[in-house]
Amino acid sequence: MQVIINGLISGMVISVLALGFNAVYLPSRIFFIALGGIYAITPFVAWACLQYKLPLGVALLVAVLAAMVLSMANEFFIHSPLEKKNKKVSPGAHLISSLGIYIIVIQVIAIVWGSETKVLREGIDGIFKVGTLIITKSQAISGIMSFFLIAAFLTWLKNNKLGILFKALSDNPTELALRGYNIKTLRLFAFGLSGFLTAIASLFTAYETGFDPYVGMSAFLLAVVATIVGGQKTFIGPIIGGILIGMIRSQVVWHFSARWQDAFTFLILVIFLYLRPYGIAGSKARLESR
Repeated sequence: MQVIINGLISGMVISVLALGFNAVYLPSRIFFIALGGIYAITPFVAWACLQYKLPLGVALLVAVLAAMVLSMANEFFIHSPLEKKNKKVSPGAHLISSLGIYIIVIQVIAIVWGSETKVLREGIDGIFKVGTLIITKSQAISGIMSFFLIAAFLTWLKNNKLGILFKALSDNPTELALRGYNIKTLRLFAFGLSGFLTAIASLFTAYETGFDPYVGMSAFLLAVVATIVGGQKTFIGPIIGGILIGMIRSQVVWHFSARWQDAFTFLILVIFLYLRPYGIAGSKARLESR
């Protein structure tokens, strides 16, 4: 039971991160590798604020806002101009540009704050005992907050006007533009939302296990795997995929070793790409609709 709870909590955090990736990928089809850099820099911003004796809540808020601004800057200064200059720009151009931003951000982190592992919390993490279960304070915060964040996101998509427009942007941006809606503003919002979700997932993990400049790429790949396994053409898919990946990784740690986590993660990806490439929550589409 302990392993299941650990996997469920880890999976919900991965789900939040996967939603951050899909928030950009679905509306724009941009493989947003710079998300890994945003994930990496967020806890460093919070840590820097704490060094100036700012309250923890203020430090976390500043870090989240910085992540959102950095994410939106990617759209405003890179991806939108690329499409404006060349409407037929290849996805590879966006991917390489995003990869370049990721590399720059990682180098900036290493230069400014160094490469050492840091932690956000002070002292030993508290624990809660429920029968035979042991849950750390950081795990409890991550699990509860991730659950409510996912629930709020899905409710917002269904019931809020902006959420409905965002979902429409993800389904068919061309038709939405023909109906007179400002696609540029909605896309900018999508990048901001991606930065917000990524920052939250990053801070949860950083508070529990610490952080260094190089955690971003592995986190980004987890988000991509969760999205593909769950179904990249929906928003419920990354949630399902994230929880599944979290549960599997927890079982691997219990039965084998933490060293095998990534190997099993990508083994699951290969299996799904071969047997069900459209994911758990996806459906097989006609060739002309892909």
